[in-house]
Amino acid sequence: MQKIKKKDKIFKLFMELSEKKDNKGLTAQEIAEKANISRSNASRYLNKLLKEDKIVKSNGRPVIYKTKNKASNEVINTKINSLEDVIGAQSSLKIPVQQAKAAILYPPKGLHTLLLGETGVGKSMFAKLMYNFAANERVIESDAPFIQFNCADYADNPQLLMGQLFGVKKGAYTGADKDKIGLLKKADGGIIFLDEVHRLPPQGQEMLFTFIDNGFFKPLGETNQKIFAELKIIAATTETPGSYLLKTFQRRIPMVIELPPLEARTLMERYKLIDEFIKNEVQRVNKDIYIYKNALKSFLLYDCPNNIGQLKSDIQLACAKAFLNYKAQETKKCDILKIGQEELPYHVKKGIMNLPEKREEINDLIADKGNLISFTTDQTQKINNFKKDKLDSGEEYYFYDNIEEKINSLEKSGMKREEISEILNIDIEKHFQKYIGNITKNFKKSKINKIVGENIVTIIEQILTLARNRLNRDYDEKIYYGLALHLKRSIARIKDGEEIYHPQLNEIRINYPQEFITAMEIASIIDKEFNIETPLDEIGYLTMFLTERPYNFNGEDKINKVGIIVIMHGSSTASSIAEVANNLIGEKHAVSINMPLEMNPQEVYHKAKSEAQKLDNGSGIVLMVDMGSLNTFAEMINNETGIKTKTITMASTPQVLEACRKAVLGESIEDIIRSVNKISAESYQQDFDIRPEKSVTTRKEYQKKFAIITACFTGDGAAVEIKEILEKEIESSLEIKFINLNLLEEKEFEKNIEKLKKDFKIISIITNINNKIDSIPSFSASEILIDDGIEKIKKLVENEEMYYKIKKSINKYLKQLESFEIIEDIRTIIKEIKENLNKSIDSGVEIGILLHMVYMIDNLMAGGRTVKFDNLGEYKKENRLKFREIKSIIKKLEEKYNIQITEDEYAYILEMFKNN
Repeated sequence: MQKIKKKDKIFKLFMELSEKKDNKGLTAQEIAEKANISRSNASRYLNKLLKEDKIVKSNGRPVIYKTKNKASNEVINTKINSLEDVIGAQSSLKIPVQQAKAAILYPPKGLHTLLLGETGVGKSMFAKLMYNFAANERVIESDAPFIQFNCADYADNPQLLMGQLFGVKKGAYTGADKDKIGLLKKADGGIIFLDEVHRLPPQGQEMLFTFIDNGFFKPLGETNQKIFAELKIIAATTETPGSYLLKTFQRRIPMVIELPPLEARTLMERYKLIDEFIKNEVQRVNKDIYIYKNALKSFLLYDCPNNIGQLKSDIQLACAKAFLNYKAQETKKCDILKIGQEELPYHVKKGIMNLPEKREEINDLIADKGNLISFTTDQTQKINNFKKDKLDSGEEYYFYDNIEEKINSLEKSGMKREEISEILNIDIEKHFQKYIGNITKNFKKSKINKIVGENIVTIIEQILTLARNRLNRDYDEKIYYGLALHLKRSIARIKDGEEIYHPQLNEIRINYPQEFITAMEIASIIDKEFNIETPLDEIGYLTMFLTERPYNFNGEDKINKVGIIVIMHGSSTASSIAEVANNLIGEKHAVSINMPLEMNPQEVYHKAKSEAQKLDNGSGIVLMVDMGSLNTFAEMINNETGIKTKTITMASTPQVLEACRKAVLGESIEDIIRSVNKISAESYQQDFDIRPEKSVTTRKEYQKKFAIITACFTGDGAAVEIKEILEKEIESSLEIKFINLNLLEEKEFEKNIEKLKKDFKIISIITNINNKIDSIPSFSASEILIDDGIEKIKKLVENEEMYYKIKKSINKYLKQLESFEIIEDIRTIIKEIKENLNKSIDSGVEIGILLHMVYMIDNLMAGGRTVKFDNLGEYKKENRLKFREIKSIIKKLEEKYNIQITEDEYAYILEMFKNN
């Protein structure tokens, strides 16, 4: 019979113990004890099994081994925790960390340490970090034992407690039927952590300091045998040392480290703790977790008497509730958990009440965060590693596919488009912050050439040169490589006809206008080189590469906000509602006027009028009232002061909250009223900027069909020949109709053209009569047959194709306008301005001007703000005639769209034409 190898016996034992412990992991020490072998031998066998790929291990301290079949599906923590990485190491824990390092490194073999601090401040974790530091600094062996023992577990039985620590000799007391090794011996060569050491009785403390002095101890019941061990003691207590610990014991512990309570730590540290704990839960449930901003504020601000331990438990509870909500869904296609106020324990919810005292700190900490905040874990690192593997193998990781998959998944789950965009915004910002940052300088051009191809590398150099010249800005290797990899994938995607979606396109266009226009130029270069048509959404991504600052589009600019005045019957009704709303939005925006029943309505009106005059900044006032005569105040204020004032009657707390939230975000008075009217007495989920959804599919497209007119005296002669030539020569994605007309009577011909213009956008007229009709480009038959007339018409068609794509692309981003109509109106205006100023403009810049004017008009119609033009008065004097001319031309847009374009905007438009 073949003898079973010792290693196989160890493996069998390992599997049995793992099953009993539900594969939570085993240490070499545990195996050594069960197999009755030394720890070093156990470690040797386990490492052999590791090499044979039968088990896996973590790189923490102590090393944890797990079975392969189960551990392969788990997230194994490979991060080596260190004192340097502990949250607060450079602030509230700076001194404790320095003390801990000194205790470990003090010659010759370190100092025993006492940790002081309230329940839950992290004493156990800190002790473990000290052990890790000792192992990393090779003060102890890498697999040295770390024994953790809570003295409170045996406080009711002092004899048993001391037996656990020092060991027991057979017969020492009733039931001691064999010798037992104590924890001090098991910790030989490593560290023992004695938590709640104040529960150790005086006799035990005396035995412990005797061991500290002499290096040996005697098990209970032993009179002669001395047990020698070399280890360091880290003890911890929640009590004042002098109240429970013997002075003789205290003197043996030279290093005392006090850990601060959670309330004494910074909000940034608490935020990082929250981040870490939620990441842990993401790993456990294997799903993305998002938290609403107000819920995060509650976690940051609530009273947490049991410190970090309680914070962790409360977060786990909120995540568990979010998980239950997820499980309760009819479909599980939306694989994310969301934590709002409803998921928080009651005592955590109350944290939002502390906001007024901490508002400034909170704003500094999370003002740049979106309304829905994502927490990711080491999965991010996995993605980065995956990217690196792909790059090294000549492939590229890219996020378009992930975005598309996420859109499809979230839409199927019934999530609103605004929520989807919010989540995607987080992904996109993280992608650009990390994607470029993770490309190292070792990624040389020769390597990128092999991966993306020489044609991509060539055009990258060309477009970055253009960007440097246009923006007066330099770009390093990271941008070079990042853009190359990005472009390779985006070109392939465009060629395959796959959709590209950018949820922040409008914000990018507004915040980075110069970069956006430059990106449009770059897109035209790419289009010519690769024979593609770059959509506007992709231009948004190109713009992000050209910016010189982090991609954060949640910054708050100073804006003129609509004023909110709450007026209610009762001595404190209005003030109570306004206070709730102001607290929840984190800004004192709503003004309240209480109307006790005995107060004269005239007195209330004068107060309302006075407050409206104080608040008005040009954006208007919303009065939120309950009933009666208060309903008439808005019209009276409007008539007497000229301040745009609207009323919302029967206003509830959720409605006031919604109005304040919209106002603080800078929404127009019309948008606020529209949004508030949708709010009923339903529960209100905080922080989402839920705009009235604009359905692109139901919008009327004002785009006419296209036509090219050929005309001769009969309509059947040369016109037909030219029509047939053009039909063969001109290929277009547009629907173009070629129409023959009779030229015999000029007036009749012009009437026919006017009729056709109602249904068609006429690209060109080919006729032998030298008569331009309404600035429609005209060509003679000889130009078509002999000269370059056909090429010119092709360029006109290409131009119309480009504008048609722009109309289709931006239609979904406009709040008030239909792109097909406004773009044609502005093209007419731009053409007139160019002729008036005798100015030739680059096509890319012309598109930039057009887009600026489109969004300007849309913004004005929505009641939005206007950007101020520096030194406007001086600029008007210097350009008096041109300023007057441009105003007279653009006035047509004001009349048609019922808007008032400010002189600041006129100045910006003129400057664009002058210095294109």
